[in-house]
Amino acid sequence: MEQQQIIVNIESGVPLMHPDKFAEQIGRTPGVIGGWIDAGYLPTVKVGRYQLINLALLTENLKKGFVL
Repeated sequence: MEQQQIIVNIESGVPLMHPDKFAEQIGRTPGVIGGWIDAGYLPTVKVGRYQLINLALLTENLKKGFVL
């Protein structure tokens, strides 16, 4: 799957989450989440030096039937 690159204005209110926090929330290891990001399964946005998970786009993808 192709990695999506999205530019987000942080003030826009798009929900973003650090991969480590996402891993904690869903009960997976940070390594698994990193693998999912590298494989393009999780949409991310780069904010400074951080690559954050775009929860809004992830939710939209899941509603369309995309399964991790």
